Amino acid sequence: MGDKIRARNFVQRNGFPVVPSAIEEDDPATFILRARSIGAPLLVKASAGGGGEGMRIVRDLDTLEQAIAQARSEAQRYFRDGRLYIERYIEKPRHIEVQVLGDCFGNVVHLFERECSVQRRFQKVIEEAPASTLPPGLRERICETAVDICRAANYRNAGTVEFIVDGEEFYFLEMNTRLQVEHPVTEMITGIDIVAEQLYVAAGQELRFSQQDIVSTGHAIEARVYAEAPARDFAPTTGKILVLDYPGGPGLRIDIGISQGQQITTAFDSLLAKVIVHSRTRDGAALKIERAMRGLVLLGCETNASFLERVLAEEQFLSGQVHTGYLDGNPQLAAGESACDLSTFLAAAALLTRPVREVPYPSFTPPWAVGETREPPFRA
Repeated sequence: MGDKIRARNFVQRNGFPVVPSAIEEDDPATFILRARSIGAPLLVKASAGGGGEGMRIVRDLDTLEQAIAQARSEAQRYFRDGRLYIERYIEKPRHIEVQVLGDCFGNVVHLFERECSVQRRFQKVIEEAPASTLPPGLRERICETAVDICRAANYRNAGTVEFIVDGEEFYFLEMNTRLQVEHPVTEMITGIDIVAEQLYVAAGQELRFSQQDIVSTGHAIEARVYAEAPARDFAPTTGKILVLDYPGGPGLRIDIGISQGQQITTAFDSLLAKVIVHSRTRDGAALKIERAMRGLVLLGCETNASFLERVLAEEQFLSGQVHTGYLDGNPQLAAGESACDLSTFLAAAALLTRPVREVPYPSFTPPWAVGETREPPFRA
C-alpha cells in the first residue's frame, strides 16, 4: 500500500473509486498515448513520491513530454525511483484523509477524517479535524471506504488513506503506511495516543478498542511553521535562531525540533515546528491558533508564521470553504509582509532581558485532562 502504483491497482481491482489514470509500467510504449486519451488537465505523479515532489500539472497536452521528464528527474533525485503514472487532474477538490489502525487479528478502525486542503505546491500547510462543512453521509462513506480498503489489504499498522473529494464524489488518492505530520489533530479530537497504539499493534497485540469506543469531540487545527519566504514563492530560508519562545496553555500543543542558537540550513526539510490547538468548536479553535501564532517568537530565520496568521484570519478559511487551490486563488496571503511586527520585537526584547535558559520541550496536556472534552476511550 506504500507504493502508489501498486496501491492504486489494488484499490481498483477491489472495486473502490479511483481517478482515471495511465500507469507507465503497464505498457511503457503506449504510456503517453494512454495519458493523452484521458484529456487535460493531467497530473503527473511519482510512484514513490511524497511531500509534493515528483508532481507536475499539465494543462496543455503539448507540454506533456516535458512534464514527464521533469517529474521523472525529480523523482529519481529525491526517491531513487523514476516510475510514474498520470491521472486526471481534478480542479479545486478537497483533500480528505482518514486515520486508520489495524492489528494482526483482522481488526481495523478509523479515527475519523482530517481536512488537508490548505496546500502550497502539493504540500500541506494547515490541517484540521474533523473536516468542516463535510456532509455527515459523505463523511461516513469516506471513513467506511478507508476501513474497507485496509481490511482488503490485511493492513496492520497506523496509516492514512487519502482521498480527493469532488462534490459528493470521492476517489482514492494514495495511502501513507506510516505516521503523518498531521496526526496530532486526530489525537486531540479522539484522546487516543496514535504513537502508542502503533507500537502496541506492532508488538502483535490486539487493538484495545473497537469502532464504537472512538468518539470525536471538539475541533483541532494544526499549522506548520516552515523556514520559508511565502512572498518569494515559498523559497526555503536559512539562518541562525537568535530568539525562540512559544506560548502554552490548555488545549495547546507545540511539536518542535529546533532550539535557540541552532543553525537552519537547506540540508533538511524546512519544517521547524507544528502549532496544534483544540477547542469545543471550529471557531474557537481558529481563534485559539491565531492567538498562538501571534505568541510564537522566532527571530534569526525567516518563516511563514505571519503568512499563517493571515490565512487563519481569512474569511474563506474561517467559513470552511477551502480546497486544494485555495492558496493559489488568494495570492495576497503570500504576498504580505513576513517581517516581524512591533509586538514580536517587543516580545523578543522582553525575552532577551531575562536570564538565558534552555527552552524546554513543550509538554502536551490531553484535552480531556483540562475539562475541554470527555474521558479517553481506554486506559493504558
